[in-house]
Amino acid sequence: MNDPRSRILPLLRQGEKLVWVGQPDPQVRFTGADAFLVPFSILWGGFAIFWEFMVVTTVKQQPFFALWGIPFVLVGLYFIFGRFIVKKRRKLRTVYGLSDRRAIVCIGDRSVSDSPVSGVATKVDRSRDGRHVSVAFGSQGMGGIFGMGLGMYQNTGMDVVSFGLGQTVAFYDVADAEGLLSALDQAGVG
Repeated sequence: MNDPRSRILPLLRQGEKLVWVGQPDPQVRFTGADAFLVPFSILWGGFAIFWEFMVVTTVKQQPFFALWGIPFVLVGLYFIFGRFIVKKRRKLRTVYGLSDRRAIVCIGDRSVSDSPVSGVATKVDRSRDGRHVSVAFGSQGMGGIFGMGLGMYQNTGMDVVSFGLGQTVAFYDVADAEGLLSALDQAGVG
């Protein structure tokens, strides 16, 4: 079932018409949040690796300190590399559908989320080069510490941090920008 259309059609409700189907571009790696996440991940990972190196080379009698640092090294490696792998794998399994009533996001075979397209706030972001577009339907995530919502982690590979809370139905990094924007107009979104 690699055809995006064949994955969305069974999800339509009676009388619902499919307006557009697409997928995220797995080659798009960075988002605006990465301006913060990349330096932070290098700082975290660098410190954790430095800690482990210092503990292993100087405190040979205390295995507790070496064991204590291992989770921090693993988290640092995920921050630096792993999240990009997770993000690309998710994008390869994701299909977006826009009907005359709903925005539908299907990830893999089991995860489906949707949002009505009428009566909800819609945020459209174009990439700097204009070749990709991202559209978020409805609420932009829950507020968190210092007013930074958990939604800031969406589409970064750090989505696991939010445990699914505050996740917005959104189409990220769509290469068919004109097709999607035309379909949004056709569906009467916004």
